[in-house]
Parts: sequence; C-alpha cells; structure tokens
Amino acid sequence: MLTDYFLYSDAVMIATTQRHLVNIDILLSDIEMQESGFYAGAEHQKYLNDLLRELSALEGMLELETVHSFQQAVSSAGLENVFKDKRLVSIYQKLISNVLAYWHTVNKIDDILASRFDSHSEKRLELLQAKASRAKSVFKTVAMAMGKNDYSQFITLLGLKHADWAWRE
Repeated sequence: MLTDYFLYSDAVMIATTQRHLVNIDILLSDIEMQESGFYAGAEHQKYLNDLLRELSALEGMLELETVHSFQQAVSSAGLENVFKDKRLVSIYQKLISNVLAYWHTVNKIDDILASRFDSHSEKRLELLQAKASRAKSVFKTVAMAMGKNDYSQFITLLGLKHADWAWRE
C-alpha cells in the first residue's frame, strides 16, 4: 500500500515537471516567432514574466527530481539543449529577473526624463540609474559564470540579441 503511494507520488511529480517543461518550451517558441520590434516591448516583457513564473514553479519541483529523472523529462520535452543541467533553471531565473528589473527601471528613467523635471526628479533619477546599473552588473556577473556558449544560447532563446546584453570579455 505504501509502495503504491510512492509510485503514484512519483508519477504526479514527473507529470508536473513535464507540464512545466512543456509550458517553457511553448513560451520559448512564442518568443522565437516574434518580429524585430519585439525587443523590450510590453509583449516581450509579458513573455519573460510568464517564463519566470514557469521556471520558479519548475525549480520547486526540482528538489524532488533526481538528475536522471530531470534529464529524462528535459529530453522528452525537447529541451535537452536548453537545460543541460538542473542548475540552469535557477540561473535562467536570475538572469531573466535582472533583465526585467533593468527594463522596468529604464522605463521609469525615461518617464522622468520625458516629464517635467523638478528638484525631486534629480534624486529619483540618480537612484534609478544606480538600480539599473546594479541589475545589469548582476546580470553580467551571472552571465560570465554561465560561460559564453550557454550565454549565447540564452540570449538567442529569449530574444535578447541587443547591445545591452552583448557578451563582453
């Protein structure tokens, strides 16, 4: 009876992991199909937010997955080139979070510069510029640790081929 419970539990866990991987694959395909004006727009940000949610849900499942079961799930979802290692799930999360933080902050900076500039605006602008710089710096640190090949694949998959995210040695 207890063995049946564990078998059922394992099957549910694998199905849930598989579902998250399929959702991630669909989101990556949707991003890939977008046209040139897509970069950093509202739709791009929505896709990255959705992807971040799926990665977070998947990461919660990974604690229960063995390396072998994860690789099987990734392979059956067709994502073996994306997630060669379980750690890449959390790395992708960190990178996407920093991209979104950077974009959000830059949008606020642009709003301040486009509106009437007052004495409070200068202080807010300085704080926001520091925040944008910090998000980009953390992104670059994680990217360097990731390695150039995995990073290039990440940039391509997420539609981030832009000077903001170019690899720098």
